[in-house]
Parts: sequence; C-alpha cells; structure tokens
Amino acid sequence: MLRMIVNLLFLILMLVPCAIKGAEELKIGGIFYQDDDDLKVVFTLSAKLYNFTPTIRELSQRGETIEVSKHVCSLAEEGVIGILDGVGFQASEIIQALCDMMELPHVFIRHDIIDTKNWSVLNLYPAPSVYNLMLEELILHKEWKNFTLIYLKGHSLLRLSSLLMIGNDTDKYAVSVRELEGTDYRNVLVNAKENGYTNFVVDCPSKHLERLLRHAQQVGLMADEHSYIILSPDLFTLDMERYRYGGVNMTGFRLMNLTSNYRLWNFTNLFNLETGKNMQPEDLKTIAVLIHDAMLVFSAALAKLTNTQPQELYCENYDTWMYGSSLLNFMKTNKVDGLTRALVFDGLGQRSDVMFDVLELTSSGNQTVGYWKSDRLIIERPFVPDAEIIEETVLRNKTLKVLIATTPPYAYIKESEVQLQGNDRYEGFTVDLIEKLSDILGFGYEFEIENDYGKIIDRESGKWGGMVAKLMEERADLALCDFTITADRQSAIDFSIPFMTLGIAILYKEPSKQPPEMFSFMAVFSKEVWYYMVLIQLGLGMIMIFVGRISHKEWQNIVPCIEQPEELSNQFSFANSVWLIIGSVMQQGSEIAPIALAPRMITSIWWFFTMVMVASYVGILVAFLTVEKNVLPFNTPEELYEHKSISYGAKTEGSTIGFFKGSRNEIYKKMYQKMISRGWTVADNEIGVAIAENTTYAYFMESTSIQYYRERHCDLLQVGGLLDQKSYGIGMKKNSPYKIYIDDALLKLKESGEIQKLKTIWWQERRGGGKCGEKREVEQKQLGMKNMLGAFVVLGVGCLFGLLISTLDMLWGVFKRSVKYNTSFKYELVEELKFVIKFSGEVKPVKRPPKTDDGSAEALAEAEGKDEIKSLRSHYSIKSTSTQRTHHSHSSRHSSNGLNSLSIAFAKRREYT
Repeated sequence: MLRMIVNLLFLILMLVPCAIKGAEELKIGGIFYQDDDDLKVVFTLSAKLYNFTPTIRELSQRGETIEVSKHVCSLAEEGVIGILDGVGFQASEIIQALCDMMELPHVFIRHDIIDTKNWSVLNLYPAPSVYNLMLEELILHKEWKNFTLIYLKGHSLLRLSSLLMIGNDTDKYAVSVRELEGTDYRNVLVNAKENGYTNFVVDCPSKHLERLLRHAQQVGLMADEHSYIILSPDLFTLDMERYRYGGVNMTGFRLMNLTSNYRLWNFTNLFNLETGKNMQPEDLKTIAVLIHDAMLVFSAALAKLTNTQPQELYCENYDTWMYGSSLLNFMKTNKVDGLTRALVFDGLGQRSDVMFDVLELTSSGNQTVGYWKSDRLIIERPFVPDAEIIEETVLRNKTLKVLIATTPPYAYIKESEVQLQGNDRYEGFTVDLIEKLSDILGFGYEFEIENDYGKIIDRESGKWGGMVAKLMEERADLALCDFTITADRQSAIDFSIPFMTLGIAILYKEPSKQPPEMFSFMAVFSKEVWYYMVLIQLGLGMIMIFVGRISHKEWQNIVPCIEQPEELSNQFSFANSVWLIIGSVMQQGSEIAPIALAPRMITSIWWFFTMVMVASYVGILVAFLTVEKNVLPFNTPEELYEHKSISYGAKTEGSTIGFFKGSRNEIYKKMYQKMISRGWTVADNEIGVAIAENTTYAYFMESTSIQYYRERHCDLLQVGGLLDQKSYGIGMKKNSPYKIYIDDALLKLKESGEIQKLKTIWWQERRGGGKCGEKREVEQKQLGMKNMLGAFVVLGVGCLFGLLISTLDMLWGVFKRSVKYNTSFKYELVEELKFVIKFSGEVKPVKRPPKTDDGSAEALAEAEGKDEIKSLRSHYSIKSTSTQRTHHSHSSRHSSNGLNSLSIAFAKRREYT
C-alpha cells in the first residue's frame, strides 16, 4: 500500500512541469555515440518523465569531432532549450564553444574537465576539488606512507593533484605514478609489482576498469597485502565475485543512496520495462542516473522561470537565446534533491558539495563503511565481522570433490582384509592433511584418484589434461598431492599457499668403501703443525745450548780426583741437544741428562709437550688407518654430465623433466636432450629408484621423494644440493571462493607444527619408514694449530722460565768467582758472556789468567797447562759411552797411564800458581 502511494506521488511530481508549462512543447537535445544504447534509452525515458521532448544526435565513432558542430547547430535550429553532452573529451569543447556563443545551457555528465570559465556549462559530475579533499582524508585514515597513482593515458589528473603535491614532502609520503595505455595493462602492473608497490589509487573510466582489475589479478596484485582506492563511482556495478576471496582491500564510492530511495527503484523499473533487462538499482551506471538528474535540474529551473519561449537559432547568424542565461542561472542556484542526492552547484557550474558512500569489498560482498559529507570523512565499520559471515556461507557443511594421486607417501590404497568403501580406502600424507583442513573449516570431502597431474595438450587453445582440466571444468573442487606450483599451471588454475617446499636433487647408490691412502698417517696433523714441529725442535736445540752454557752447574769436572780443576766440560753440544729432543719425541729417551735447574725445567716442559702431541697423534691415527671413505664419482650435475660411464634420467612426465627442458643453463639443456635421445627417462619414480639401486644410474627427483626412499633403501643417498626451489600447493579453479579460507587453515597447521608431524609420520614411521635409521658420515678431522696451540704455549712459557732461571744462575756464578778471585763483577760478567756467545768448545777454564803482556812466563805456563788438559780430554774422548756416564763415581777404573799423565799436568799447574 505504501509503495502504491509513493508511486502515485512520483507520477504526480512528474506531471508538475506539464501543469506549469501547459501544452507547450519543450525540446532538450542530447548528443551520444551510436553504441551508447543504454544512455539513449535513459535520456529518452528521463525527458518524457519531466515532459520534455527528447531530440538525439549520434556520433558515428569515438574521437569524431567534425560532425559535432553540425549536430549542435541542427539541435539549435530545432529550438532546444539545452544540450546534454554524453560524449565528452574533445567533442565537449566544441559543444561548449557553440553553446556559449548561442547562450544555450550545456549540461555535462562526465568527469572530463573542460574550460570551467565559460558561464554556460553545468557539470553534474562531482568536482575535482571534492575528490582531492576526500582522497587526502582517506589516505590519512588508511595511514599509507607510500602509494602509486594509476591513470589511463589521456585521462585528466585534476582529481589527483593534491596527492601529487603531498608527494613532495618526501619525509612523509612516497608517491609514484604509472600510466596505462593500449589494451594490455599487465606490463605496467608487473613493473609495479617488481618495485614492491602495494597501495594504489586508480583513476580509470568505468569501461576500462574491469580490464584493469582482471590484469591486476593475473599478475598477482590482488593478494592480502594489496590495497586499492578506485575513484570511479561505478566500481560496485561490476561483477566483483572473482575478487572477493583474494583478501585484497578495495575501497570505492557511490553517489546514489540505495536506502529508502523509492524514486530510484521506480526509475530502475521503468528502465527495465523499456529495455527488457532485469537490473537492480545498484547496477545502474552513474552516468545514467546523472542523465535523470539533469532532466530534474532543467525541470526545477523552468518551474521558477515563467514565460520561457524556445527559439530557433542559427549558428551562421550567431543567434543567441534570450532566456538562456536566465535558465542557466536558475539551474545553478536551485537546490534539488535528485537520485544522486543534493544537486548543488557553485558559480562556475561545478558540483562541489557532494555526498558519497564509502564502500569496501569484502568476501561477503561490498559493505558501506562510511561516507563523505560537508568536506568530512566519517568511517563507520559494520558490527558483524566479515570472517564470521563467510565461514558459515562458503565452506561449512559443503562436500568437496578432492583429487588425489596414489604417489607414496602422499596417498596409498589402504591394505585391508575386508573391502573398504569411500574415503576409507585411502591413507597417506595428503589424506590426513585434508582431514585436518576439514576439521578447521567444517566441510566434507570425497576422494577421486587421478594420477595425471595435468599438462598442456594444445597451447594455442589453452587446452589442458589431467587434474588441471578437471579443476578448470569444475569437475573437481580441489587437487591435493605432490602438485608442483608452476607458471603454466597458475595461468589455468589457482593454488593455495605452499604446504611444502622442496627442490630437484640427485638420487644415487652409495659407493663402495675405499681403503686409506699409503701416507694417511701423515694426515693426522695438518701441514702447518708438522712445519712448526720441525722448527720448534731446531729452535729448542739452540735454547738448550744457550741455557747449558750459561748454567754453571752444567760445567762439570771431567776428572773427579782433582779437587780444583783448571777447566770444566759441558755436555750440551748441538748434536747432544737435538738428540735429547728427538729422543723425547720418539719416547725413547737418551744418555743426556740435564743437571742444572733451568735445563731440567725446559726439558720437563718439552716432555709434557711431547706427551700431549704423541697422545693426540696416536688417538687420531687409528681413525685415519681404519676408516674407509665413500668416494663419489661426481658431486654436481656438471660433473655427472662429464662422466662417460654413468647414465641419468628423470620421470617422463612432470615438473622435474620440465625443469631441464625449460632451463636456460646449457648443461641442463644438453642433459635433457641426452636423456630423451637415449631413453633414460622412466615412467614412474619406483622404476627410477630400482634402476638407481641396482646399476650405475643417477635419478633426478624431488628432494622430498628422495627423503622418502632413503628411509626405505639404505644403500641410496642424495648427491649434492638442490638444483632449484619449488613448492607444493593445493590446486583449485581460478578465482575459487575457497582459496582464502584454505590458505588461512594451512597457515594455522604450519604454525602449530601439524604439517611437520604428518611428514614425520609418513616419511619415517609408516609403510617401512625408519628402516635405515640415521646415517652418520665419519669425518677424519685433522688436528690444526688451533687444536694444538695450548701445547705450544706451555712449551714456550716453560722455555722462558728456563731462560730466566739460567740467567740468574749465571749471574750467581759470576758473583761467586768475582769474590773468590778478588775481581770485579763486571770483569767476570764480560768474560763469561764472551765465552758463552762463542758457542764453541766444551772445556771451560776455572780461573782466568790475569792481564799480562804476551810472552810472559805466566802466559806460557797457562798455555802449557791448557795443552795438558786438552791432551787429557783427548785421552778420555776415546772411552766408551758407558764409561763417560760413570766416570765421576768410578775413577779407580782409569789406567795407570792416565794417572801418570794427570800427575804431570797437576804438577805443572801447581808450578805456575
């Protein structure tokens, strides 16, 4: 009843102009393109609603400007009271110039900007200043710090001028601009994606907007991280179903008020009756509704301007309409409530006071989240969360057909003594994975076996086979197996986020053990340790000589029966020192025994050092002599290609062989050609594994499959690293409404570790898993300087302490001699150092001769004494080694000749003193 009353009031309102103007015919002209059928219908319908006679002129093609002036002049000759411009662009400038000359109102319904200084124009489309203010407020609300402006070539940028200006403040905003041209926008969008752009402001006419959004989705710019602000008020008149579930944040605007707008509903019904269509009010294009509002503005102005008479005007006579300026002034100053809300204009004929609804695209459709009014942006979010709406309506309680492949360990035919039915017939990794997804999302599922993953049958027609074809033709909802995400497949179907990441590797049998090398015992220490060992022995030999010479206790009396000998002997010659050091290293000892404290300390430290070195050497030597190494014939695909006696291959169908076929690496291309020409490819992984296990055959397969087979075939191993990196995903049809929810569920399973648990179960536990256990490669580790540095440090510190003590011992001996012989300490020290630094002679005089001239009796006697002592030393040098070791305690063993010689020497020595 209420609707009938409203319809009656609406018809009465439509008849008001008739009562005011009587039976006088008022014509309004319209200029449109020939293919704008809907606009011409709306123009005719709106004119009749307000009792105007519509007169239409058509342009033959877009961009045609020559015939525009003819159409304007012909309309003027018919006596129209105004011209509605439905063409825009350059044609509008011609219309504007002629209307200005004849003072005819020119009503503009597009956003194209013409010279607003001409008084005769009236633009019902929102002014650029409105968009500038609204966009700036919206970007501040979204907290964008960087964004990209996308516009169509030839399109005005006045609506984006404020955004271009805020980009000058580089500390706050980073603004980039991308221009679209032609019919393929993907190159521009791919460039934007490669540069990491995620926020976009799009100024594009509605007729090009659908193509832009489709291309953005094709290049991957419609994901969760992407956000758009679309300036066209016709965004939500498009079919947005394909974009609802991608997670993209898309904001748009609407001029019409759909709430309780009975006039809009009636106008839509009249349009449907006229055209035979079944449109809803929200499906009407903005330009169509603005045509209706233009007629309303004309009608409201004429209601206030009485006695208006139309007039035939001729362009060649430069005629002007006397009522034109008055009519246009009323049109500008009137405030009329139209289908696009209040129609208010400024002095230049621009619509600057506009109210917009702000809408966002969600997975449940578009929702009004706020509005723009009186230069203010007001955001009011809906109360019910979007996720709660969709989870119930998209997946819950639905039954999906899921394609699986019986590829171990992803799916098996279950072994059972009784006949199983339905989903109970299958088990495996993907069977458990889909069960966990269904628990989260609340859907049912039915399995179907399909072992053909899908390949392009005809690239020109885009025809596919296998799983891909069934998903494209909606014969299945999901495909879950070791389904590799490839570029070709993504062009035909969609994939979920990856649930497993892998790569191609080489499966090969474990080579036989090789015995150790002949000189493997030398490999226990690194080369630098051996070098330092040799150098330290030589250096320590020099230190022992030095310490032995400055230590007075090392100077021993070779004839114990003489209480006060004139000369002493030292055992630390270079040969003896080196022999002591080498004997310690070899754990054999020597007859050399240090006597003084300092040599004994240095020798003790050296023995400790050799103990550490020998123990370390022996401990590692066993491994080097007993461990047999695996020697692989190749380690990389390049080495495999060069090997003449090893064949290699891959599965005939699948992404692995496709990798070699499409690779840009020349070696991989040649390997593919060789595999195909020699028939080295196999039909199934099981066959490839069996050949690799029993012959010299390297099999290329995905790393996850290699892990599976290695758990069950203990003599197989993976050689080298991964050749590439790829992922497995769940396949579904393009723009599937299930994608966003399956992605969320997979993320939850990955974060909770459930997917890793399933992998452990089916790779290492079930169906023979864990048979081989963990293989550990024995590593023959050399001992380097960083391992043995401590032993060297201890040796060095000990040598320094020995040098210090021997120096103190030398100084103490010098002091005692200076007291005993009543000489200066300095003199004795200098004489001692002179003797030491000669590094020659093993005999040392006890009392040095006083300073006398050469040839004196004392010097001669001293020389004779030394000769006797030297002859004595020569006599004892022929004795055996054992006799020398014990001559201090067994002097009675000397021969009588030796005693006589000693008596003569001592008698001569006493004679000199």
